[in-house]
Amino acid sequence: MSAVYSFPSPYTGATKEQPPPRSLARILFTRAILVASGGIILYSAFEILFDPPVNLLNFLTHHFIHVAAIGVAVWIVCWLAVKENILDPVAAISRHLYQLRRGRLEALEFQTPACEMQKIIIGVNSLTEKLRAANAGDLEKALTSVQELRVGLGKLAVQDADEKVSVMHSLTRLESSLFGIMCREQKW
Repeated sequence: MSAVYSFPSPYTGATKEQPPPRSLARILFTRAILVASGGIILYSAFEILFDPPVNLLNFLTHHFIHVAAIGVAVWIVCWLAVKENILDPVAAISRHLYQLRRGRLEALEFQTPACEMQKIIIGVNSLTEKLRAANAGDLEKALTSVQELRVGLGKLAVQDADEKVSVMHSLTRLESSLFGIMCREQKW
């Protein structure tokens, strides 16, 4: 029994049912098996066409073993390349983004030989720098703006006092949230 996942299409927005995601190792393994099988079939067909075998069992064993070995070798090399150049950097980026979400604004120190992944790492580090630069000054500016708004609202003559009270409560919640963010930021 396999589960079916529903994903919204990025183009139409319609929900599309898809099978559950498979591991990259499994995808590479099945593709390597398909390529090796295709190689065995093509190689055997040409061999039978141009030089018919005397012993069919010896012929199949001879061709199957070396093509299967090549298929396994290709799978291992592909898996190691994908792991080093894609999976390890993606795992490091994922861990780093989780740390960013928790408020730890540190640069991602990860080197990879793949230039595409290096560009993503540079982008994540750029985001981290912008967040680090924006946090201190922007929070203080936002808090100052809230306080100015509170003073301006206090001076404003409002006919309905209940409306003024609800707006003041909203401002108090916003101010308390900003103070909470500033306090958490000072811990790091």
